[in-house]
Amino acid sequence: MLGSHFVLKQIPLLLLILAFCLLMVAIRYRVESLNKHKDRMKKEVSYLHEHRVQMQKQYQESIRISRIDRELDTVGVGLVAGPPFELRTDK
Repeated sequence: MLGSHFVLKQIPLLLLILAFCLLMVAIRYRVESLNKHKDRMKKEVSYLHEHRVQMQKQYQESIRISRIDRELDTVGVGLVAGPPFELRTDK
């Protein structure tokens, strides 16, 4: 009788421990999902950074070509689009 009375007194404490365990599992699941999301965002930021660098490189290249074309136009040469020689087919 004394043992069953002691166990009945401890039921609220056992329920509290169970609730904390469930809360801990829920929090751990949330942290894991946030870590996965963070990793995906890091990969995306890395990709976007590489893409931005590539776009800047292409932009700088186009600026360089247009600057060269502008300088060649001032001396009357112009930027050649094809080969600098005439192609002939002699038979």
